[in-house]
Amino acid sequence: MISDHDLLNAILTTKSIKYFWKDTERRFLGASQSFLDYYGFESVRQIIGRTDEDMGWHVDPAPFQNDENLVLQEGKSIYKKPGICIIKGQMCRIEATKLPVYNDDGEIVGLVGFFEDVTGSYQEHKRIQNISGTDNLTGLPNRVAFYNAIDEYVRSYHERDIDFALFYIDVDNLKLTNEKYGHDFGDQVLKNLSEKILSIAGQNSVAFSFGGDEFVMVHQLPDTGSGPASVSRVVLTLDEKIRTILSDIQYIDGNSYRAGVSVGFSVFSEALNIEKMLKDATRSMKEDRQERLN
Repeated sequence: MISDHDLLNAILTTKSIKYFWKDTERRFLGASQSFLDYYGFESVRQIIGRTDEDMGWHVDPAPFQNDENLVLQEGKSIYKKPGICIIKGQMCRIEATKLPVYNDDGEIVGLVGFFEDVTGSYQEHKRIQNISGTDNLTGLPNRVAFYNAIDEYVRSYHERDIDFALFYIDVDNLKLTNEKYGHDFGDQVLKNLSEKILSIAGQNSVAFSFGGDEFVMVHQLPDTGSGPASVSRVVLTLDEKIRTILSDIQYIDGNSYRAGVSVGFSVFSEALNIEKMLKDATRSMKEDRQERLN
């Protein structure tokens, strides 16, 4: 027969899950040994009566505070909420569950919670995504996918004389946008832009996320008689289309927002090398930004 004491002891001595409990003011009343070991405490006395903010182990304490207030004030349960905390000088990812504790009169008298460190699985997930060639935020092919795909364009050029252009798209002032509206809004901006870029790409182009606020679009040029002037007209027309559609964004997530983008391009037949092509397109993009800002 398993006694309540045996069951509680088994729960509190497990290594992978860290348990803790708090009063209605979010102050620690106790914690499991695994919790203490995880943070490097020798005794539970080092945390009793203190809040998360007192401990200073969260990069951003607000989400944790908001979750616990929902538990204590509204009786809501929080399950596997992701978060970031600082453990022994390193940023670690955790998933936390928090539940209200009631007395016999049905009053909330505190909360009990537990969490797991998921840093390893998160890093593995990111590694797999990177290998698979998908950008986590936008869902677009990433830089790895670009280098895997671009070889086909180069081979097509050398074997069938099919030229292609590369457009380098950079979002203006995304850092300022994040500072003003928050990173969640900045992420929505990038998602919105990626959808617009995909709508432009159609059947003759492939869009890639180069990370952060940078996008690349590779466009296979039609047979224009191999004339430089004809190629230039096609490239400039698509360049204008990119600017028009991206700058046409008026609202994101219900907020008024005007998307500013800088665009540069290069043509493979002029560069004859992918790294030079990227370098030329990046330089063109920076010149475009400089001209618009002046």
